[in-house]
Amino acid sequence: MARLGENRWGKSDVRVSKILRTESGDDFLDLTVQVLLQGDVEAAHVRGDNRGVLPTDTMKNTVYGLAQEHLNRDLEAFAAVLCDRFLEREGISAADVSVSQLIWNRRGPSGFVGGGSERRLGRVVAGTNAGVWAGVDGLVVLKTTGSAFAGFPRDEFTLLPETDERILATSVKAVWRYSATPADTTATWETAREAMIESFMGEHSESVQHQGWMMAEALLGAIPEIEEVDFRLPNQHHLSYDLSRFGIEDEHTVFQPVSQPYGDIGFIVSR
Repeated sequence: MARLGENRWGKSDVRVSKILRTESGDDFLDLTVQVLLQGDVEAAHVRGDNRGVLPTDTMKNTVYGLAQEHLNRDLEAFAAVLCDRFLEREGISAADVSVSQLIWNRRGPSGFVGGGSERRLGRVVAGTNAGVWAGVDGLVVLKTTGSAFAGFPRDEFTLLPETDERILATSVKAVWRYSATPADTTATWETAREAMIESFMGEHSESVQHQGWMMAEALLGAIPEIEEVDFRLPNQHHLSYDLSRFGIEDEHTVFQPVSQPYGDIGFIVSR
């Protein structure tokens, strides 16, 4: 006999933007929101009875309907407001709201420069498996010195030469879970981001894994409320281009960026 397992439904890629008017000028928020719900909807799956299924269009409209009053620079607070609203519905046992903010930098009182890869992340789960997360995605960092990779195992397919000096570049995705939500989540996020950047730029690493560990230590040291952090560090390769083939003395300053394939390093660090 068939039996329904764990399930969820929701609305993804809900785009919402908002102007925050301040005395010093405007702030601009550009968000993508995902809402996922869990609840007693077995009847919808098994018998086609939709009385317990909140429409995903309602979820989308709830994001817009609550944005004017509740959306500000505290992403986690807005996600929590949405979660609370959905949990008020009969039969909803958990609400999971994730927010991704595109970074715009203000130029003048009402102008902005943005459109890069970096995103600020926030996530709140209310009800079952409750928790608060924050993070950054698409934070591209590069350094031209201070990174090595040597002492790795070799076999007949290993062509990579060892090096004590190389370009290290990555697009950081780091998502951390709070044991307690900070009073100012925006200031906390800015501190966390700066701690990771300073560690990346300032500490010599023996591998991407070593670099990531030091960044995690810096993050945990800077923010006592962080319980654990999940890193993904894809290695953006810049391969030395051999100019000696052209009869040119190679000073090892010219490289070929290679987007694919790439090393993909992931790990979790907790207290």
